Amino acid sequence: MKWTIRKKFFVGFFILFTVAAFLFNFVLANMLEKHTTTNLESDVTTLQFATKQYTKQFKQLHKQDESFFIEDSYTIANELSKINNQSVALYDTTGQFLYEAAPIDQPLLIEHQRYQTDVENESSDELIQAFQNKSAYTIQPVENGTLLYFAYPLYIDDTFYGVIRFTADYTDVFQHNERLLRSFTLLTILLFLGVFLISLLLTNQLTKPLHDLTNATKRMAQGNYQPIPIINRTDEIGELAKHFKLMQHEIQQHVQTIELEKEKVMLLEEKRQTFFNNVTHELKTPLTTISGYAQIIGEKDFNDVTFLIKATQKIRGESDRLNEMVTQLLTLSKYQSKTQNNITEVFDLYPLVQSIAEDMQMKSTQYDMRIVVSGEPFIVQGYQNEIKQLFINLIDNAIRHGKAGHDIDIELHDEILIKNACFPIPPTILGHIFEPFVHQKKEGSTGLGLFICADIVERHKGTIIFEEKLDQAVVSITFPRLQQFDNKSHKI
Repeated sequence: MKWTIRKKFFVGFFILFTVAAFLFNFVLANMLEKHTTTNLESDVTTLQFATKQYTKQFKQLHKQDESFFIEDSYTIANELSKINNQSVALYDTTGQFLYEAAPIDQPLLIEHQRYQTDVENESSDELIQAFQNKSAYTIQPVENGTLLYFAYPLYIDDTFYGVIRFTADYTDVFQHNERLLRSFTLLTILLFLGVFLISLLLTNQLTKPLHDLTNATKRMAQGNYQPIPIINRTDEIGELAKHFKLMQHEIQQHVQTIELEKEKVMLLEEKRQTFFNNVTHELKTPLTTISGYAQIIGEKDFNDVTFLIKATQKIRGESDRLNEMVTQLLTLSKYQSKTQNNITEVFDLYPLVQSIAEDMQMKSTQYDMRIVVSGEPFIVQGYQNEIKQLFINLIDNAIRHGKAGHDIDIELHDEILIKNACFPIPPTILGHIFEPFVHQKKEGSTGLGLFICADIVERHKGTIIFEEKLDQAVVSITFPRLQQFDNKSHKI
């Protein structure tokens, strides 16, 4: 058998990509499994903490003796099931089954409820370990999906009350992993075929340069600008190939420029549509709440004073949040409507930040916080009202989401740093902190403050970074500096 260049290309690429495909799929499968395990452990840890706190509060609000867990098992199981949208089973300290509640909108959980009356006969590893003072979970594939069983011993003030077991439907998570693996396998196969096609073209171009030029001309007419290989010749064919490549390159550059501009326009439109959809949803949420409470208290036979007080407070809170959201949207619209013809100012950031901090000190005092400003003059050129709104939003965010009793430090040197003690920030939020409506979970937050901050900094050709370091939220801002002075430290 004659080993031609084409055969060598084919065999070499076949071996290379076959090995690479197996290794890639193996590594990807391990990464997915590790990522899924990490997420599951995080989920069950959060679930254990939240449900334990709920049970502790339930005990404080109801019976103070040890019998509350048994006598109120029906209420506790149903409430935990409703809150977490999972099946919840309770067992007393002796291992006797008390009650199990399952959400009615989860047919898979209802179908696989396991009413166990004797833990000694229970084969579930997580339940056995729970009665050995260990929190544990197991993954159980079933006919129509995948279930996660999680159990832990409930201790309140060092007193053992029993075991709580949760059953959750994780079908979507594992199906997603399977789909991802299949997608990457298909991508590998397509890449493999693509490389084979390219190798075929290369070998043909090595042996038939004139035929390649003809084919390349035909492809260009169809919009395919795949470059031809280098032809190291000094004759007329080499000269023709050289000028052909130059012509092809120029045309391709123009086409790529047009495509890039088209992509920019499409991306801008996609962002605009996404932002509009988010705004619509976030405006609808408080309106729905207000409407719901208003309908209830508007009933003719309504006479619940306690609920009325709660409803009015909720309506008032949602109205304030709605008003704040609309105000910030108008502010954002006003800032984004500015043109390059607007007059900017040259000013010192230090006294501006110091003045804002003094104005907001009253609010921070309510949380036992001080705002400490230090640094040196920081001369910038920009829109002073926008810069003021930027620091108002950042300081307000630090007060709203920081830990009470800890100072807020603002430093102005080569860059501006705003630091405050904070609670752990989930990675899903930290990675999208400057996107709209990502972190509005805390009462009174609209989810637009940091988005507006990022927009203001970007328009002033600066950079803004949000990080969590050593239990501190650190916001780093840089602006183009016009002039520097000696350092001056100040405190409020």
